[in-house]
Amino acid sequence: MVSGRLVVAVVLVVVAAGVGVLLLGLQPAQPTQTYITTTSIETTQTPATTQPSTQNIVSLTLYLNDYGYNASRGGPTITAYVGDIIRIRLIGNSTGPIVHDFVLDEKSPSPYNVKSNRLSRGQTQVIEFTANIPGEFKYYCSVAPPAGPSHRDRGQEGVIRILEK
Repeated sequence: MVSGRLVVAVVLVVVAAGVGVLLLGLQPAQPTQTYITTTSIETTQTPATTQPSTQNIVSLTLYLNDYGYNASRGGPTITAYVGDIIRIRLIGNSTGPIVHDFVLDEKSPSPYNVKSNRLSRGQTQVIEFTANIPGEFKYYCSVAPPAGPSHRDRGQEGVIRILEK
């Protein structure tokens, strides 16, 4: 009698786990558009100058998908001006145990040194840096398996343009 109850309990646990995995797989796809907003903030005046300075924030969200950003191959072009603050909210949205990150560094190549954590599905991180050097650079995912092509080699990269004002 005890072993019959144990079997029923084990079957219920297995069924519940299967339903949970199925529900995770049925989550709706993330939007394919990237919304980029530029907001003018923080006008300050210091005693040494008579002109106020305005700093803009370029704010966007990137979904880190399998071999792309925002449910596409590659990623959106990010445009900012010298002096702008770039704020990117990263959301892990890969399948299975795969992780992704956001990197803008000497391998881009770029003069910036920006690197996020490696994020799995559901994890988030906000990265922020000041666009102080103009140019066109590539951001990418630095994850590379022990064998086979890296995520960047599979197309997980995008362009960031920093323009002169």
